[in-house]
Amino acid sequence: MPSAKGFLSKHRLEEGSWRAVERAVGRLFVHKGWPHVAIVGGPGDHGADVIISSDERDVVAQVKFKSSVEHTAGKKIVRDVKRAMEFYDIEQGVCVTNTRLSGSANDYRKTLNHEGYDIGKLEGADLLDRYKELPRWPETDFEPREYQKIPISKLLQLYYDGEDHALLSLATGLGKTFVAGRFLSRILDGDPDLRILVLADQKPLIRQFEESLWAHLPKEVSTHLWYGSESPAYRAGIDIGTFQSLDNPDRFNQARAEEYDIVVVDEAHHAPADSYQRVLEKTEPDFLLGLTATPWREDDKSMEELFGPVRESLTIGVIEALRKGYLTDVDYRLYCDNIDWEHMHEVSNKDYTITDLNKNLFIEERDDEIIDEFQDVWRDSDTGRAIVYCASIDHAKRMAAAFRERGFGARPLHSGLKDRGAQRRLRSFRRGDLEILTAVNMLNEGVDIPEVDIIVFLRVTHSRRIFLQQLGRGLRLAEGKEKVTVMDLVADIRRIAEAIEIDTELEKGEEKEVLTRSFNLNFRDQQAQSFFREYLEDKAEISTYDDTEKVDFP
Repeated sequence: MPSAKGFLSKHRLEEGSWRAVERAVGRLFVHKGWPHVAIVGGPGDHGADVIISSDERDVVAQVKFKSSVEHTAGKKIVRDVKRAMEFYDIEQGVCVTNTRLSGSANDYRKTLNHEGYDIGKLEGADLLDRYKELPRWPETDFEPREYQKIPISKLLQLYYDGEDHALLSLATGLGKTFVAGRFLSRILDGDPDLRILVLADQKPLIRQFEESLWAHLPKEVSTHLWYGSESPAYRAGIDIGTFQSLDNPDRFNQARAEEYDIVVVDEAHHAPADSYQRVLEKTEPDFLLGLTATPWREDDKSMEELFGPVRESLTIGVIEALRKGYLTDVDYRLYCDNIDWEHMHEVSNKDYTITDLNKNLFIEERDDEIIDEFQDVWRDSDTGRAIVYCASIDHAKRMAAAFRERGFGARPLHSGLKDRGAQRRLRSFRRGDLEILTAVNMLNEGVDIPEVDIIVFLRVTHSRRIFLQQLGRGLRLAEGKEKVTVMDLVADIRRIAEAIEIDTELEKGEEKEVLTRSFNLNFRDQQAQSFFREYLEDKAEISTYDDTEKVDFP
């Protein structure tokens, strides 16, 4: 098999970029079967670029890329590894460079090892040897779940039958990226020289997509990121970029766009937007694949024009997933004791929009009361991970501080953070070093943290799609996790209607088939339960209204 431009080949080590070499070192450990590999390099990394972990040990690596083979990595790389080992309390470190360590760097490393440190080295020649010794496929044991096997087979059938597009729509938590990765691995097995382009609308999504692909790819298939100042160093393998970066004719001209045999669009519900279509229209792939958990748009633009009709074998919605046990149990608690009942009569006599109703019906909860309620739920948490959706950056910071005052490990996650800072907080959350993330539009898409078992809504959601995406952060199955508890502390007319619709649809299906998962909708205020069940039971379409639509409210 061709491997001249594989993920850790001479081309990668010589042509970079430094970011790509850093990620290639991470991929080396993924390929070797290490279960936890985190790319952590950046400002404030305390000397670490890659942290590799298993049940038995942890290793921290510092990676130095040199643009010329004549240049060596000096003593600083050793100092960085020592600093990282001390900061992260890791007993083993390794200096990694695409060239060689200098004599002084080697002497310093040996001195530290005599003092009790364990610092190894991987130089350019070592990396090439390690790469050559790798088996073709990663040493992973991730087998598709039964419900994932059908869409994988269907995608392969469509591709080999000469179909030119498809839409994979799996509810959040069902592993659409895994299905796409396994589909691509089967195709690349027989044709590793295929050119593939993956598109998404956010930098964190393309970073995560690249890392998720590594477990599915043969070693001769490189991956490249394309955003900001970074672009593919050579033309081979899989390019993964944002629409925004490629919506530039100087960077992504017609000839370059036509190179790709397969184009994959992650979070494909964004694709019908005009700016994204400009990028897609340049490409002429043999196969265009869209991936989404929410196959609809608020502006009613059609996704079928791009990706073809919705196929039953490629679609699993949240109701079906809950009914068949593909997702975890849900304990959905609506804290509607903050309704202004005195204002209800006035509401019933006016033609209100959704925004008007939310503004006039609900009284804002105090932070300390919210945390009191949270502590009661936290005591029963299986995994000790909670996501709190907040209304603004200031709100997220305030809530994180309030949680910390009560003894919780909590940090905000928002667009004001630098990319590396946000990634570090996500990694700490995955490891359990952080218990709570207070988020502002940062955990809606593309984040896979199965351990989350508490979701808290402290903001009004503006769409059905966003609501299901945010709810979906807690729906994944995980070892030791029995259910996700949803605390809805800022009631919203559409969200109440959506929750009632899910509850009602699941009950309707119970007679036809065994209901293996539960969606327990619990109004904490009985007066609110009677009111909303009576008036919203038959008005589930309210969940799809936008802010300005008028509601025929009693």
